[in-house]
Amino acid sequence: MTVAVSPSELILKRIKELPPLPVVVNKLIRIMESDRSCAEDVKEVLSSDQAMAGKVLKLVNSSFYGLSGEVSTISRAVVILGFAAIRNLATGLGVAGAVARAGKGGPQQEFWEHAIAVASGCEVLARQTGYPDPEEAFIAGLLHDIGHLILARALPGEFAACRALGPQDMLDNELKILGMGHTKAGQTLLKHWKLPVRLQNAVRFHHNLKVATGGEQPLTALVALADVLACVQGSTYESSLQQDGFLALVRAAGLDTRETADLLKALDAKVQDTRHFLQIATDEDLGVAERTDFPPLKAVMICTDAVKAAWTTGALEYFGHGMIPMGEFFAGSPVDVVILDPASITGEQMLKIKPVILKHQDRTAVFGCGDQPVNVPGLDLTLPSLPLAFSWADLASLAG
Repeated sequence: MTVAVSPSELILKRIKELPPLPVVVNKLIRIMESDRSCAEDVKEVLSSDQAMAGKVLKLVNSSFYGLSGEVSTISRAVVILGFAAIRNLATGLGVAGAVARAGKGGPQQEFWEHAIAVASGCEVLARQTGYPDPEEAFIAGLLHDIGHLILARALPGEFAACRALGPQDMLDNELKILGMGHTKAGQTLLKHWKLPVRLQNAVRFHHNLKVATGGEQPLTALVALADVLACVQGSTYESSLQQDGFLALVRAAGLDTRETADLLKALDAKVQDTRHFLQIATDEDLGVAERTDFPPLKAVMICTDAVKAAWTTGALEYFGHGMIPMGEFFAGSPVDVVILDPASITGEQMLKIKPVILKHQDRTAVFGCGDQPVNVPGLDLTLPSLPLAFSWADLASLAG
């Protein structure tokens, strides 16, 4: 008699079937968790694996760090970058190679496109906000969605059905259809690989807004925010947060929305370096797609919230679009897109602007989340929704 295996049991079985991490990575992980570790420990471990040492040196001498001089030894690399950075980069190289092998046959390109963007965002945010270990943040971003590959490997048909439902409510759909979400599957894999608890927590809770903004898990906060920024920068892999959730992450990270454009441009630059990192780690070109741009737009934002206005202005600048001042718009200047923020506009103000909005309703969207239209009090209109953390694809859809 055949005993039925539940989806969760099958997922756990597939995780246990995965090969262990390379020996050198396990040694480095033990060093990572020891308060008594030092530069000599890292040098000794890497010296025992010439292939890994060679990859580390290749990375150190690449655009990933932008060092002008040739670094020919691990000892020299440790002196220049510090033993913690070299230790974490070597661990990241080993783990990325293992992830690539674990995901063979799964949704590789889509996964890596998003992982590259989130890893890049984590490191840029870490350096900007003063997180003490940017390389650890990079690894956390690279691994945050590894659970997707596990689910695809264990239950390919069910996972494909889940993905077909779209990016909205992805985690809930995984729980309903597969019996386990990608966050728990990823955390379980990292436990299996004996990776540090901070990385496990970042993978497990990066969609948990309460944990990410609670102040006790700063690495999780970085991953959660970088996850949103990656969807701004590229295609939408997962649904964007409601605007209150996004703003909570911005506050938790101490991000200044007046620096939006510079931040997103820094992510672009880091993405190129991350692709090179993965080529070194996996010995192959993962074939990540480039972003497709569309012609510049003229947009106006009707909003009195300084934080939202600064974020939106910077994002539009990053995408190559122009912002028309509200005064010019109401004086008759033509626009392609109208972005309305009802939350920052009083009822009296809404009545005053109603005739103009009615005239432009075919090109107007309101801040919200997802693809559900929003009924706007005071306008007697139902308008398309635009996430506060909108992507170029969101704008393209709105502009037609």
